[in-house]
Amino acid sequence: MRESSRRFARAAALLAGSAAALATLAAPASASAPVTPLSPDAQPSIIGGSTAQNPGYITRFNGHANGYTFFCTSTLIGARWVLTAKHCMYDNNGQRLTDIDLYIGSNSASGGVHAKASATYVYSGGDLALIKLNTNGGSTYSRLASSSSDAEEGDSATVYGWGATQSTDEGNHQSNVLKKASVRISDTNSSDNAGGPAISADTPNGAVAGGDSGGPMVDGGVQVGVCSTSDRSSTTTYGSVANGRSWIRQVSGV
Repeated sequence: MRESSRRFARAAALLAGSAAALATLAAPASASAPVTPLSPDAQPSIIGGSTAQNPGYITRFNGHANGYTFFCTSTLIGARWVLTAKHCMYDNNGQRLTDIDLYIGSNSASGGVHAKASATYVYSGGDLALIKLNTNGGSTYSRLASSSSDAEEGDSATVYGWGATQSTDEGNHQSNVLKKASVRISDTNSSDNAGGPAISADTPNGAVAGGDSGGPMVDGGVQVGVCSTSDRSSTTTYGSVANGRSWIRQVSGV
């Protein structure tokens, strides 16, 4: 959800984007789509969650355009490959980002291995994207889902991100440390922002927000989803990794 209003332009995430809540997903995902304001009673509850230890592959995404920095989260899936959300690839004018910094493997938003994007690829079948790095990002990689059965309704999962710590003025309240929240998978036949297959989850102890987009949902040590939407309160939707697995392999060889 890229935010087309200047107030949220610095938090590029579908979670801070052209559709600000799950209820707006029927609206076209474009820079010109109207922004639905967040509910004033959405409670800061990764709003809430807890500080996380980085398993070594979670990556901060800083995209630069039009004088703003667009924040997302992502994962290292190979020495020079990062997986994130497709909507993170575009600025608030709908233009593809060409200047992207990535910080890999640290608990700090600006720590770890620093790399630049040398190329980006977007998936036609859902809210997924790949970034090719200009240098090796490390040797600890996210383990990707290979089957839709890797996520099942009722499963407990963990989500990670450096996103906003409150539901208003998100661009100015990005976390400096990696956070996580426990979620319960509620629907494995949902749709992400791009209309692709997705996994929805209830967020009882932490709500994802702007800047968490592109981050992983991990179920049993396997990344099953890529953060796509959130209502900043109780529900979030993650694009299905299993759905895009063949495309990921075709583009990256991973």
